[in-house]
Amino acid sequence: MTTLDQATVGPDRDGRGARTLPRLVARRGAPRVRREDTLPAIAVAEALGADVVEVDVRRTADGVAVLLHDETLGRLWGDPRRVADVPWCDVARLGNGLDRIPRLDAVLERLDGCRSGLLLRVEDPADALVATRTVAASTWDTAVAWTGTPEVLATVRPALPDADTWLPWESLAAPTADDTEGLGSTTLLVDDVFLTPDTVRAAHEAGMAVAVRTVDEPEPVRWAARLGADLIATDDVASARAVLAGGERDGWARPDREPSEEEVATRAQALAHRIAHEVIAFTREHPVGRVSSGGVPAAPVPAAPVTDVDRAVERLVRARVRAAFPTHGFTGEEYGDAPGDRYRWYLDPVDGTTNLVNGLPWTAMSLCLTRGGRPVVGVVADPWRGEVLEARRGRGAVVRDVPLRLDDAPRALAGAVVGAESGGPGAWAALGALAEALADRSCAVRVMGSSTLTIAQVAAGRGIGGCVPAFDPVDHGAAVLLVLEAGGVVLTRAGSVDGFPRVGEPFLVAHPGAADELHAVWTSALGSR
Repeated sequence: MTTLDQATVGPDRDGRGARTLPRLVARRGAPRVRREDTLPAIAVAEALGADVVEVDVRRTADGVAVLLHDETLGRLWGDPRRVADVPWCDVARLGNGLDRIPRLDAVLERLDGCRSGLLLRVEDPADALVATRTVAASTWDTAVAWTGTPEVLATVRPALPDADTWLPWESLAAPTADDTEGLGSTTLLVDDVFLTPDTVRAAHEAGMAVAVRTVDEPEPVRWAARLGADLIATDDVASARAVLAGGERDGWARPDREPSEEEVATRAQALAHRIAHEVIAFTREHPVGRVSSGGVPAAPVPAAPVTDVDRAVERLVRARVRAAFPTHGFTGEEYGDAPGDRYRWYLDPVDGTTNLVNGLPWTAMSLCLTRGGRPVVGVVADPWRGEVLEARRGRGAVVRDVPLRLDDAPRALAGAVVGAESGGPGAWAALGALAEALADRSCAVRVMGSSTLTIAQVAAGRGIGGCVPAFDPVDHGAAVLLVLEAGGVVLTRAGSVDGFPRVGEPFLVAHPGAADELHAVWTSALGSR
């Protein structure tokens, strides 16, 4: 199957309509109707009109290519063993009726003569080698394409020189000629969180189609079509087809009335709340594996580390936001900027990664929505206390449904605690001067290793103030909104601010009853650098 044979150009730039509808890729068959990666699921997908059926391929212990997403048989079939350790005769007994793990050759036979092509997703080069032998030996006239890791595609090409390959793309940067040249791929396969106009444009200029996955909700389907995606991979072919048919019938213009900020904020706050609890569970349960900026194992280094938890959480959050608000911009700590409209989300998936790597339970996720640069909604998720601190502009701040409100009664620095974080040139010198000045006032300084929590705790009344050497909305946007909505004070050298400090500017948050005195001590310490 050559993807470009029926490649679409996507909607006109003026939004009046798509010249050709994107084709639909059914992921793992029809998993919302039948068990994934089975013959019944494939049959349903084909009956629903899927242009391509994407399936996962692995090998058994005796070298039979079978359909299975997971490395083990446990999730779907109740057997904890790795499929690669189990012979085909035992694998074939799992399940009942037609709900069984199929052989790849049986799938090729099932789709022989059908309009649906087959996309084989393979993760292990050894599995790819077995799958290529199966396809090469097949006498069935089923169109087959391949996708997987670079190692998998490198295994497929020598075995099947004319194979149609889809190149996975997991970056917000548009592919360049160096990225695609010599690979022979017909299609760029992009996760929805990485789909941008520049990526679509670059792929089309390189003569490649663009497939986006996984898109299930109506608005993201419309968004992907407007952006010019040629194929849309989905778990719900019927719903996606209905959305595309509606766009073809009614046109692709956006609604006449944009939702108000109040409407967006209401939906965004509910979404952020759900995301925060999902991230808490994931962070607590997921084993920490340290990776370098390139995503490969790295030895400990003095610089801020990155873990697989950071990356996994960011991709999870991006996917949730994209599904609900596909046109919003997004800036994340690990993957950078995605373009969008006047709304933009800022995310630090794990603030305090060094603590996480070293087993110290003092980390947080920070997620903040802004409109035109002003904070609208913010949540800080503390996995280790199971807390979600959340705020919405003009609606206050809460934790565990309890309102956070700082009174304005005078507070002495003596006996109080001020949180602080270091970072950037000269930060330690200023921190030392601050600690010394506060010690003279019998006030303690704590450096805990998560600037998000350092600021957010002040909103919760835990500490009289907190200071950070450089504001960044990725790390501090949600926490600053929490402080403001709890009645706290946000200050820069020049005085209080209503909103965000300038990016890169040192800032202080404080209980209103101690703000003046603490600000004087803090600005004096900054001046001593």
